[in-house]
Amino acid sequence: MDLTIFFREQGVDIFAEVSIASLPNEDNAAVEQFFPGAGCVIVFGREVPARVWHMHPKTKTKEMLRIAEELDGAAVRLATLLEAEQVPARPVPLYLPVMIRKGKVQGVVRLKHVAAAAGIGSLGRNTVLFAPGFGPRLLLSGVVTALPTGKTGELRRSEPRPQTPACDGCGRCVAVCPEGALGPDGVDAFRCRTVRAWVPPVLVPSAKWMTGRTFLLKYLAPLAPWIARAATIRCSLCVTECPYFAGGTEI
Repeated sequence: MDLTIFFREQGVDIFAEVSIASLPNEDNAAVEQFFPGAGCVIVFGREVPARVWHMHPKTKTKEMLRIAEELDGAAVRLATLLEAEQVPARPVPLYLPVMIRKGKVQGVVRLKHVAAAAGIGSLGRNTVLFAPGFGPRLLLSGVVTALPTGKTGELRRSEPRPQTPACDGCGRCVAVCPEGALGPDGVDAFRCRTVRAWVPPVLVPSAKWMTGRTFLLKYLAPLAPWIARAATIRCSLCVTECPYFAGGTEI
């Protein structure tokens, strides 16, 4: 199938294919665990306009969820089309599964790391992906397939975009975080102001224990979309305070 045509129809801004052999060892193993027999990952994203990040928290959350769920729908449709062509494929879930690794919560398939390996962008100090022309404002989705190889491909809007530099380690994202969730070891999700509204510090050990149990996550998965829609993104300072936040043109 022609991925460029498919993603243009889905309103996707950028995409890439990357062989799992090109991923860091940790991500290679995680992808194979997620989908045994995986050959490559198709990762794709859509820009969240700069104005959305400055909206009222509830409005911002609603708009970001809309974009994320549209990307998720595109992933499901792509996997279905590939399966129809006899290519085993599995979409990366929007909400779950997740895992605890080194005390930190992460997606079982780390799409930002996959996107960086595919050449879409580079990882910043706060683990946000910096993509040329989009800054740190891409939302990502992906499909893992049994195809043995991958090649980088891009889909951009027609207007020219300035290039966004890689993270220069200025530390503004770390300094501005009101809960100290960013540190030298990455992001502690349970210290994030948005997550703490749902998981108070006293419940963090229990939440980590539950997150580490695959059988429990299976039963929690149907509740995840409801929880996400009921939650509010209370703070985005680690993104909006980045000197490269603008990254591209407004739409």
